[in-house]
Amino acid sequence: MTVKEKARNYIWSRIQSTEIEYKWVHDEMRQPGDRRISMDKLELMLDATDRKLDMYNYLFKLVELDEE
Repeated sequence: MTVKEKARNYIWSRIQSTEIEYKWVHDEMRQPGDRRISMDKLELMLDATDRKLDMYNYLFKLVELDEE
């Protein structure tokens, strides 16, 4: 496996786990009733997760466009 393939696989796994994290935070925000985490914290978490997902998608594009 080449370095490019390893990088692609690593970033792809990070994208998948970050999408799961984003969905979890979003679902937590939609839950009615008492929360373990305040809505302010959830909003911060959602924003941070969204930015992290953007970064990983950007890195994935860079790896895909990289010419050896």
